[in-house]
Amino acid sequence: MGIKPPDSMNPFIQLAQWISEERLAGIPFSHGAVLGTVGHDGIPRTRMLGVHFDEESIPRFHTSPTSRKVTDIGINQNASITFAFQRSLRSVSIEGVLEVIPHGQLVSDWLALDQKFRRSYLVFGHRSGQPADSDVSLEHLLKELSPGSENEMPPSFIGYRFSHVSRIAFYSVGSGNFAEHVVFSRDGGGENWLYSRVVP
Repeated sequence: MGIKPPDSMNPFIQLAQWISEERLAGIPFSHGAVLGTVGHDGIPRTRMLGVHFDEESIPRFHTSPTSRKVTDIGINQNASITFAFQRSLRSVSIEGVLEVIPHGQLVSDWLALDQKFRRSYLVFGHRSGQPADSDVSLEHLLKELSPGSENEMPPSFIGYRFSHVSRIAFYSVGSGNFAEHVVFSRDGGGENWLYSRVVP
């Protein structure tokens, strides 16, 4: 059970603030998180990835069609993402349902990426997860890319965003004897947040 939080308590805004604080503290991959999915065999799988946010601070991430997570999400759209902020001894876990990022948003995301990364992605994106001969062969393919080719988004650049988030948990270790564990969950109608502090 929980209570309706004050209007000023928005879990997505809180998450964005914690990420910002980590970045300002010198953590270069502050937006890195662990994505959890379930395979067709019922076995859970996790992996690290970079998470980005839209104007409403809803999380989204990018990947390649050959990635195992794409297969998992195609079978079961339920997923979780966990941020571990080691500098501040805090973490945030999100549970919800994923959907494909629309094409227009993908194009904007692609062009916002660093140019060097975009050129590298043109080489590895459609091969991600496949057996690799050597880095030398990838470097050779990178040198063969024509100038400006990175300005066009490849078909292998895809992504997902949360269409619905059912639960967000904030965990923070402070100077006291007990950590603080705060949980936001959706009410019965799925529209409003309920807030509760729970035993860590």
